[in-house]
Amino acid sequence: MTLSRFATPLLCAAVLTLTACGENSTATSEVKASDSFLASLKADYPVSFAKIADGIWVHTTNYKLPGQSPIGSNGLVVVDGEDVVLVDGAWGELATVALLEAIKTEVGKPVTKMIVTHHHPDKVSGVDAAERVGIQVYTHPDTPVLAARSGFAVPNTSVAALKDPRSRAKIGGLEVTFPGEAHAPDNLVVYVPEAGVLYAGCAVRGAETTTLGNIEDANLTAWPETLRFIKGVYKDAKIVVPGHGKGGDISLPDHTLKLLAAKVNAEADKGSDKPVKTAKEVEDLK
Repeated sequence: MTLSRFATPLLCAAVLTLTACGENSTATSEVKASDSFLASLKADYPVSFAKIADGIWVHTTNYKLPGQSPIGSNGLVVVDGEDVVLVDGAWGELATVALLEAIKTEVGKPVTKMIVTHHHPDKVSGVDAAERVGIQVYTHPDTPVLAARSGFAVPNTSVAALKDPRSRAKIGGLEVTFPGEAHAPDNLVVYVPEAGVLYAGCAVRGAETTTLGNIEDANLTAWPETLRFIKGVYKDAKIVVPGHGKGGDISLPDHTLKLLAAKVNAEADKGSDKPVKTAKEVEDLK
């Protein structure tokens, strides 16, 4: 009787101990698996940060196409009060997960808002990863439709006030503008007034580039006027960051104008003896 009286509680305690140990073991395994996954992501999708102003970084990741050199893609990270704003994710969902984790380390807190500047996969493909963790996403109203039509990741939200060309909207302390069609029909630019930093996205080519890049969705006629608008509105910008490649000051759009001039001239040379247009003449095209 005495043995029976004490054996039952002891067995119960043993069972409880084994159960608790099993739970702790499972939790520890899950943490280790999560850490291993994130470590693998960081190795597979490295992120570089360049701090260009107080609380502002350019993030750059690389997308690898088979048989080609990696393609660098830029974006912005801005600390805006209590918010951390990500302007464009990395090129790919897993790459964006790696980027979001890298930002936590670099900035010290997670991203709360994300601005996607157009519907192409180099900018939009990380929205599912962002929305999954509760990040509020902002886009041009046409971006979800264009992304869906192209089979790319589709943002759940957009900013109605950015529908028309030359329209602007405030997102916290940042100004988001739809300057008009250029590289894409929905390309936005983002300005941080306090720092004089303009993220021009793919509407402006990098300083070292020699071509216009992907122009499948470009409006070559409207693009010069869009650049002129950007230069006029943001003439006080100290730093201009393109969607790909090296940045510069507010004169950076002039490089894209020269590339547009070269494109127009090349097309003209194919079947016309018309005189060569200057960059200024291309800029004035309507």
